[in-house]
Amino acid sequence: RISNRMFTPEGVFVLLEDGRFNVERAKLFDRQHKQLAVDREGRTSKYNSYSDTEVKLTPNETVYIVSYLLPLKTTRNASTGEFTFSWHPGYTSNTSSRHAMYVLEKLHNLNAKVQIWYVGWLGVEVALEQQDEVSETLKRDFQCLPVFMNTTQARDFQDFTDSILRPIFHFVAPTEPEMCTTYTTQHSAPVSDHATPAGPRSPRKQDAAGNKWLMYNKVNLMYVDPLVERFNDGDVVLVFDMELTMVPSIVGSRCRSANVGYVFSTPFPSSDIFRMLPSRKEIMRSLLNSDMIHFQCFTYARHFLTCCSRLLGLEYHSIRGGLAQVNFNGHRVQIRASHVGMDTVKLLENLSSDPGVKEHTTLWRDRVAGRRVVLGYDECEPKSGITLLLTACQSLTTLFPSILGNVVFVIVAIPLVGSDGRQLHAAYAARVEQMVSDINTKHPGLVMYYQRRMPFAERTALFASVDVLVNSCIRHGLNLMPFEFVMCSSQRKAGFVVSEFLGCSRVLPGAVRTNPWRDEDMAKAIHRLLLLEDHHKEYWHSLQVAFCTNNTVYSWAENLLKDMIRMRSTMLEMGEDVSRAGCRVGIAKMTHKEMSKNYLKVEQVYKAYSVAEARLIVVDIDLLLRPVLHPEKALEGSKILVSRNEIMKCLQHVAGHPGNVLWLLSSATPHELKSWFGDMQGLDQIGLAAEDGYCYKWPGSPVGRWDIKSEIDNGWKDVALGLMRQYTERTNGSYVDDEKTTSVTWHWERCNPDFGTLQGKELQNHLKEMLSHFPVRIIKGKTYVRVRCEGVTKGALVEHVIKHYNTRGGVDFVLGLGDDVADSDMFEVIAAYHRDAQYRVVSNSETMREVKVC
Repeated sequence: RISNRMFTPEGVFVLLEDGRFNVERAKLFDRQHKQLAVDREGRTSKYNSYSDTEVKLTPNETVYIVSYLLPLKTTRNASTGEFTFSWHPGYTSNTSSRHAMYVLEKLHNLNAKVQIWYVGWLGVEVALEQQDEVSETLKRDFQCLPVFMNTTQARDFQDFTDSILRPIFHFVAPTEPEMCTTYTTQHSAPVSDHATPAGPRSPRKQDAAGNKWLMYNKVNLMYVDPLVERFNDGDVVLVFDMELTMVPSIVGSRCRSANVGYVFSTPFPSSDIFRMLPSRKEIMRSLLNSDMIHFQCFTYARHFLTCCSRLLGLEYHSIRGGLAQVNFNGHRVQIRASHVGMDTVKLLENLSSDPGVKEHTTLWRDRVAGRRVVLGYDECEPKSGITLLLTACQSLTTLFPSILGNVVFVIVAIPLVGSDGRQLHAAYAARVEQMVSDINTKHPGLVMYYQRRMPFAERTALFASVDVLVNSCIRHGLNLMPFEFVMCSSQRKAGFVVSEFLGCSRVLPGAVRTNPWRDEDMAKAIHRLLLLEDHHKEYWHSLQVAFCTNNTVYSWAENLLKDMIRMRSTMLEMGEDVSRAGCRVGIAKMTHKEMSKNYLKVEQVYKAYSVAEARLIVVDIDLLLRPVLHPEKALEGSKILVSRNEIMKCLQHVAGHPGNVLWLLSSATPHELKSWFGDMQGLDQIGLAAEDGYCYKWPGSPVGRWDIKSEIDNGWKDVALGLMRQYTERTNGSYVDDEKTTSVTWHWERCNPDFGTLQGKELQNHLKEMLSHFPVRIIKGKTYVRVRCEGVTKGALVEHVIKHYNTRGGVDFVLGLGDDVADSDMFEVIAAYHRDAQYRVVSNSETMREVKVC
C-alpha cells in the first residue's frame, strides 16, 4: 500500500505532506517537468502539447486573404465608365477556380470574429485616373485592397499559370520546348521545332517568351505592395493557390513578423512531376517561408513533403495536433491536410426560399419520364474525365442491357472561358459531343447532354431528381459539387460514384471510389448503387448529411486560423524567433544539410568575436569543401560555388588574426587532406584532424607530422564490410568507403532517396545486432551509415584540444561549425565547456573574462 505519494500523468511522483496532496507544489513540479522533458526529436513536451492551448478568434485579429482574383463581381457602365461591385456568386462562374472562389467569398462572413481584408485583382483593367476612386470604394464597402494590372500583364500572367504551372500541378508532364524558353532570360531563345515556314520568331516575341518567369515574380510582388501599407506586427496572411507561390517569400522579406498561411485548392504533384519545373527550388523555398501550408487531402501533403526531402534535403516529422512539421533554415513550417466544406445553412435557406427550385423539379421529372437518373456534372475540360464517364455508360449497356429504357444519363458539361472571352478546350468539347451522338445513335434517348452553366434553381432541382451522381475526374483538388449534391438529395437519398483521384473521394462516407480508366468497374459500381436497398441509402445519407453539416467552410476556416495563431503563440512563449531572416529566397541560401533549429545567429557571433582575446575556432572542413569537390551535391547551383583558392585565402586570414587558433576537422584520410591543402601557405599554423580525430596535427607542427591515438582493434571490420557489401549488391548506386583506419562507411547518396533511407535503417539495425559485442559505434547520417571505433570522434579530439589550451590560460571564445550528425559530439563537448567554465582568469592578471560559445 502506497499512501504517501501520488503519480502524475508524466510518470513522476509527488510526495504528500501529512497525508494530504499539496496542490500548489504539484503544479510547480509538473510545470518544471514539462519544461525539462525533451523527446528524441529535441522538442519539449510543452511544444508538443501546443494543441491543448485554447485559442479564440477576436476582432483584434486581422487576416489578409491574398488571391489571384477578388471574390467580387465587377460591372462597368459602358456610357459613364463607372464601376459597380458586388460579392461573387461563388462557383456558379465559368472559371476553372470557381470552387476556390466560393470559399473565398464565404470567408468575408467571418468579419464578426476577425477583421477580414482581401487582396487581389478585379479581373478587369482600370484606368489610371480611376484607380484611386476604385481603391477607396473597395476599402470602404468591401474591405478589399485591389491590385491593378493592365490587359497585357494579366494575359501574360494567366498564360504562364495556365500553360506551365497548371499542367504541372495537375500531374501533366511537359513535352514542349516552350517550358525552357519560358524561363530563359536571353533574347536569343531557342527556336521551336514547330517553327512556321516564314522563319523563326521575332526578337520581340522571343524576349516576351523568355521573361515569363520574371514577369510572374513581378506580378506576385504587386500583390504584396497593398498589404505592406496596412500591415501590423503579427497579422495573419492567407495566400491561396498556385498563381501566388512567390508571395510567401516576399511577405517574409517585407513583413517578417507576419503569420503566413498558404492554402492549396489545387492538387500538388509527385516529386517526379514537380521536379520538371525549372523553378522548382525557388517555388519550394518560397512556400517554406509560410508558417502553415494547407492541402485538401493528405495525398497532396505527402507529395509536398517528398519534394522537401528530395529537392531540398529537408526532413519532416509528425507533431501533436495531427500536423507534420518541416524545419527550413531554423523556420518551422506546419503541414496541414483537411477538406473544406460548404455553407450548408445558407444552402438550405436558398433551397426552401427559391420558388424556381420547385418549378425546375417538376420540369426535370417530366423530362426523365420515370426513369432512373445517372448524373455527370463537371467542367468541360480533359481533367474532368467526361469521356471516361461516357465510356463507362457504353460498358453499362453491354454488361447490363436490362437498363435500356429504364435509366437515363444526364451529362452537364460546364464550358470554361479564358481571360479573353474564348471558350477553352473546344476540341475536347467537340469530342464529347461526338461520343454523345454515337451513343444516342445506337441507343436513342440514353444520354441527355447539356453544355452550359445551370443557375442555382435548375442545378439543385436536377440534384434532387437524381439517383446516382458520378464524378470521373482525372485529377481535381477542390470540388464542392458532391457536398451540394448530398444536401439536395434528401428525398431520394442518392448515392455517388467518385474517382479515386478526386480530392474529396476519402472525405464523404459511403462514396464508392473507382478508377475512372476501368470503365467496367465504374459501370458495375453505378449498377450496384441503382439496386441499393432503401435502408442502406438512408444509413449512408444520414452520415453524409452529418458530415456536411458539421464540417462547413466556416469551421474549416476557423480551425485553420486557430491552428496558425496557436502555433505562433507557442513559438513566442518558448522564445522562438518568428522572423524569416534566415530562410528568405535570394537572401540566405540553405546549406548542403538541413540546418539545426537552433541556428547560428551571425550578429551574436560578431559581437562575441570582437570582445574576445583568445579564440578557438573548430571547423568541419567537409562543410566547406563539399560543394567544390562535389558540385553535383550542391543544392544551389554554381552561384555559391567558390574556388579552393578562395577557401584557402579565407582560412589563412582567420588563422593569421591575432588571438585565433584554427582547427580543421574532417572524416577524410591524412593523404586526402594533404592533397587538398598541400600547397596552402601557413598550413603549419593550423591544426588538422583526419579520420574524425584519429590522426591530428597541432598548430605549429610540420604538415607531415601526425599524432595518432593508441592502437585500436579492427577485428570488427570484416563483419561490417561483409554486411555492407551485401546491401551494396541489392541497392543500385550505393558504395562502401573502407579506406579509413578507424571506420567504414556505406553511402547511398546516389540512390533513390526513399529506398536508400529504407536500406540504411535496415543496415543500421543489422549492424547493431552483429557488432553488439565489439567496441564500435554505429552512426546513421543523412545519406550514409558509418561504423567507427568507440572513442574516435570529433568530440573526443575537441575535448582533448580544449584541455590542452586550458593548461595554457584557456580561451574566452569557442566557435564550432558543422553540418552533420557526426558533428553532434563536438557540439556537446563545446556546450559542456561553456557550462563548466563560464569565466576564465586572464594570465598575469586578476581580471576574469566571460567565455563565449557559439
